[in-house]
Amino acid sequence: MMTSLAESMVLTVDRDSVCAGDDCTSHARSFSVPCAASLSELIHQAKKACELAGISGGKATWIVEAGGYDGMPIAVVAQQWDEARALITSSTTIDHLFADLEKQLFFKYWCQANPETVFDALVSNSPLPSRYAS
Repeated sequence: MMTSLAESMVLTVDRDSVCAGDDCTSHARSFSVPCAASLSELIHQAKKACELAGISGGKATWIVEAGGYDGMPIAVVAQQWDEARALITSSTTIDHLFADLEKQLFFKYWCQANPETVFDALVSNSPLPSRYAS
């Protein structure tokens, strides 16, 4: 079944650069996602639209923020994990999530910090670990 434009939302997704050579061009992209899509589907589509850089050693950590840069953290993505880990109810639909937010997602690069520690800090509303700790 085809989704009509009224049932889809167009979002902008962007990400941090991971090194000087990675910031030569903008990473910002637009993509469309069904309003009833799950958080998992939103992140999957966002990663397709704005590919995350792979890091040598395979341990990049990203905080997914709804509403744009410094927006509301909604998930943690790690290069070594198969799936993102949700910080909000995974059944939250896209139309509900973005009802009062800018239609933007941002992947904030948290370097090679332990993604479990980053996730736990966000869940408990504790200070994040240093981006640069190994």
